[in-house]
Amino acid sequence: MKFSDLLLFDAKERGIEHFFGIPGSGFPMDAMESGKKVDVNFIHVAHESTAAIAAAYYGDEKNSPGLALTVKGVGAGNLAGGVANTYFERKPLLCVCEAGPEKQKIDLVQVMDHFKLFESISSFQANINPSKAREQLKSAILSSIDGRPSASVINITSDYQDNDCGEIPDYKKNNLKNTFIDKLTISKVSNRISLSKRPLILLGADVERDKATQELILFVEKIGGSVLVNMDARGIIPENHPRWAGVFTGNYNLETIEGEIEERSDLIILIGADSMMTHIPWSFNKPTIEIVAREEYNSTSINPEIRINGNLKTILKILNDQVKQSNGFSLNEINEIKTKVLRHFVRDEQAIFTVQDIIESIKNIKNEDTTIITETGAFIRFFEHLLPVNKYGSYLGSSGGRTMGLTIPASIGYGLAKPDTPKIAIGADGSTLMRLGELEVFSRNNIVMPIVIINDMALGTMKARQNSRGFDSHGLNFVPVDFSKIAEAVGLYGVKVNTPESFYDALKKSMTADKTTIIDARVDQESYWSGFAPSIGDI
Repeated sequence: MKFSDLLLFDAKERGIEHFFGIPGSGFPMDAMESGKKVDVNFIHVAHESTAAIAAAYYGDEKNSPGLALTVKGVGAGNLAGGVANTYFERKPLLCVCEAGPEKQKIDLVQVMDHFKLFESISSFQANINPSKAREQLKSAILSSIDGRPSASVINITSDYQDNDCGEIPDYKKNNLKNTFIDKLTISKVSNRISLSKRPLILLGADVERDKATQELILFVEKIGGSVLVNMDARGIIPENHPRWAGVFTGNYNLETIEGEIEERSDLIILIGADSMMTHIPWSFNKPTIEIVAREEYNSTSINPEIRINGNLKTILKILNDQVKQSNGFSLNEINEIKTKVLRHFVRDEQAIFTVQDIIESIKNIKNEDTTIITETGAFIRFFEHLLPVNKYGSYLGSSGGRTMGLTIPASIGYGLAKPDTPKIAIGADGSTLMRLGELEVFSRNNIVMPIVIINDMALGTMKARQNSRGFDSHGLNFVPVDFSKIAEAVGLYGVKVNTPESFYDALKKSMTADKTTIIDARVDQESYWSGFAPSIGDI
């Protein structure tokens, strides 16, 4: 079969039923026709970066790389912005790009070096070759899902002749890496942990990737650890567990949850932690042990006292047999620390409508099956402290990217992958303005969910940072944008709210609506801006 058929027939076999992009007259159109043959639907979007993000979030829910297509040059350049987002968020993606000629290196309209463009944000790249296409596609797929998810890029060069590329690859025989586990080092780890009186445990999403959640919870309870999770690992341990303390972001200050717990700990144990999930390099001075899924992964703590590599489930099973039972942190102490930090997140009683009101309504309306999709903004720290997550995968928030403009494309991908799952998307006004053209995609494809836009008519995080640095406020305001009217203009429901009661009613109604509802949530500006600095320990 030709490569367009191979690509789309393979996607169908992997459970992919939608792919994303902006078509050109060449290969993308061939791929659209191939998709039509097997009922894999092409979703055209307003910008190529949206195609990458939507495809990656779609693929993540399908446990296989999502598929994004683009034309060469500027199209690929636009796509690269989305690929960078998926790199930081650790999502699986296969990009197929038209490209300039492989054999003749000349300057032409839209021709650029794709390999250099995608080099730092992809794990695999290849120019497709008919005689190798089947194995190239297999390698691209496996590279994208091996370990921490990533993007793979395949180029269709303009001098490519689409001959017979063979049949769909067989993925049953793959050579995913399996690290040898050093039992002597495990004994050292066990002995060191047994000496600890107050262990702090930092968890990353690799725990889920190695299917080690149950072993982890047994380990936490046995050694009496106080638990923080990376931004990408919410729900790895249910946040109603008494030993869960909070979300580690790498601000390190006292008056943050990580700073306060580290101050009282005598050992930090990092399990499956991703060094990308911290704002600044490791700044704690306590001794650390790193339990790492892959030898090639960087240490988060830079210079651990002991590091052991290997399958996390296997290592934790052995440790559960070897470590001594310990009281560790008392539950009262964990609660005291949480209470101390949570005082920075108390609602301003002088305000009319706040982020805390939005969170309270979400908590009261959502059920255990509801997925929350968010991005970055002045509100995000409030969601990390005040909205508990008890199931991994039910909270999709920006982590390594801390990305503006993520909610809308992520919601497109997730919404198409999980149409029957209840979901709530939360973004901010500045981020939404980056993606206004994509609201039409929700209408055209009947993607249904509430999208809450926290509207403070400014870049709120930056307003707070201006203030904390003693600068005059300037250059960061928006005109009052009525997102409810924009929603109606593209065939969605729209509502504007400015009180807790009106927000609650709008959100509840939107959960059972027959199309997406844009909720323009007009929060009190001063309360919103002034709450950010304390949320990161800047007192």
